[in-house]
Amino acid sequence: AQGAAATQADNSGVSDPKRLAPGSVIPVQLTKTIDAKKARTGDQVVAKVMHDMRSTTGQVVIAKDTKVVGHITEAQPRSKEQKESQLALAFDRAVTKDGQEMQMPMSIQAVVGQENQYPGGGDQGGSGNSGESSTTNPRTVRSPMSGSTQAPPSGPPPSADGAQTPRAARPPINAHTQGVVGISNLSLQPANGNQGSVMTSEKNNVKLESGTMLLLKVNQ
Repeated sequence: AQGAAATQADNSGVSDPKRLAPGSVIPVQLTKTIDAKKARTGDQVVAKVMHDMRSTTGQVVIAKDTKVVGHITEAQPRSKEQKESQLALAFDRAVTKDGQEMQMPMSIQAVVGQENQYPGGGDQGGSGNSGESSTTNPRTVRSPMSGSTQAPPSGPPPSADGAQTPRAARPPINAHTQGVVGISNLSLQPANGNQGSVMTSEKNNVKLESGTMLLLKVNQ
């Protein structure tokens, strides 16, 4: 297995034309929950690509459900002595369904809570997708009088009558989204001196639930 991985690594930098350009943004979802209280430095982190990623010529470079693999570079739970919890991750490769590896250093551009994800939206503006999860709007106005004025599942709610726009009317998630969306008391910044990204919280232990969406930016 190591020989195959080494061969793939040798080939990937020279003769593989199917490469994502630096700066490309890949939307992925975590396959397991990561908790700063339980995580240890060196633990593997796996996420799955949410939709096909194509090159400028339209070729599928990374298919949907491809695994993106990284590891934890630092895990610091919150305690009486340590007021700030930290979790640092570095993603460095993609593994296709047939086991091929592509070395691809990536940083986390954004962390998106599950309730703020837009099914099928991704970073390519797939506005035609109307999956089951998007047919019912979980972000309805909680006023008892709002039954007849509920906003449609797609698009911002109307504000013709000067009514208060519900908090859910945030911009859709796309390739330009940065930072933390929909998770309170969490901040995101690049790791110092090494590859990866650091998430910190001054009120809670950093915890990313399974299914949390990450926008990964290809560094090189």
